[in-house]
Amino acid sequence: MDVVIGRPVVRAAPYRVGTDELMADMRARYAGHPKVEVWLRMLRHTGVEDRPWISPVDATAARQGVRERSRAAYEGARELAVGVAADALEQAGLGAGDIDLLVTTHTTSWTVPGLDVDLVGLLGLRPDVARVGLATAACSGGGHALVHAARFLRGRSGGGRALVVAAEQLSTLYNPSAGPPDMQAVLYGGLFGDSAAAAVVSADPEEEGAAGAGGARAGFVVDDVWEFVLPDSSGAYWGVIDGDGLAFDSGPDAKRAPGRVLPHLTEWLGGRPVGWAAVHPGGPGIIEGTLTGLGLDAEVAGRHARASLSHGNLGGAALLDVLARTLADDPPEGPGVAVAFGPGFTAAGLYLRDVRDREGLRDARGPADLGDSQPPADLRDAPAPEGLRVTPAPADLRDTPAPAAPDAAG
Repeated sequence: MDVVIGRPVVRAAPYRVGTDELMADMRARYAGHPKVEVWLRMLRHTGVEDRPWISPVDATAARQGVRERSRAAYEGARELAVGVAADALEQAGLGAGDIDLLVTTHTTSWTVPGLDVDLVGLLGLRPDVARVGLATAACSGGGHALVHAARFLRGRSGGGRALVVAAEQLSTLYNPSAGPPDMQAVLYGGLFGDSAAAAVVSADPEEEGAAGAGGARAGFVVDDVWEFVLPDSSGAYWGVIDGDGLAFDSGPDAKRAPGRVLPHLTEWLGGRPVGWAAVHPGGPGIIEGTLTGLGLDAEVAGRHARASLSHGNLGGAALLDVLARTLADDPPEGPGVAVAFGPGFTAAGLYLRDVRDREGLRDARGPADLGDSQPPADLRDAPAPEGLRVTPAPADLRDTPAPAAPDAAG
């Protein structure tokens, strides 16, 4: 019985903030700082042209303190999540009562109860629906959520349907009142966008992969899944919550972490053919490096990731956005892989085929047992991070130094 990811639906926040507009605001707020022009040039080189935000720049910057900023981040993300989840159900021709599993990922606020509990009531899902609420996965959240959905459905007698919802308000990272600026505050304050994305994942023996209203076939068959924590990588990206709100930071390992994951990713693939890839659009270097490591033409294979990045890194929703763009184009030929990177340093992967290629190439061993994907046996356990570290979001700074101290480079 195939597990099929339906076409993801993406809903962007209402305000488009151009890079020129944001840079002008930063110049005004950080006037006189000797390094601000260097940092702004780095921001320009991230590939982001504009980003969707819940609020205009002035309103975003005006919010004060962790209480106000966290509440705004959650309420904005929740509103987007409700809308995009309803869109995904309508696209799939399903009602709220048809969903057997809800998987959510939301990182940019600390809220109890979480997004998964709120969505049960707001969408009218069954009270006994199974739930997985990811709260610290950040940019890898969409990938991990799809992995959880695929494993649940593969192991469930008679199949079923899962609803995956990712929602973030990453504009909360633009917080000029938090104190003197540093490189990370400028780059992370301008790299990200606010959005939500949702997809219906199904395993129905009687409707072999008809994903979409009226049986319109648009989606991916999941042949295998993978999750991975890179040992000794807690110093790559991290987040801190203090009285001012949520902030992200990074260390020297940030540039190296995606490349260190690649040998483990290719070991999991085990020589299986990869004709295309949907890669987390963390930055130009992450996109190019991952695709090159997979043996693909980065210019051709990376067009959907670069198009997504041009409108901001959407965090946990980003991989779903790249998959939606991939399906909107000509059907990808043969099997491919979707890869998300996140804090930890973590990765999630799915080995996929376009649903229209249902009889296409599979692993010679047959369909994988999606519950048994494990990292290589010789990996060591990574040490626990020191201090309070919450939900870092990966961002590629391949072309810029990633200092161990906040102001060590620029």
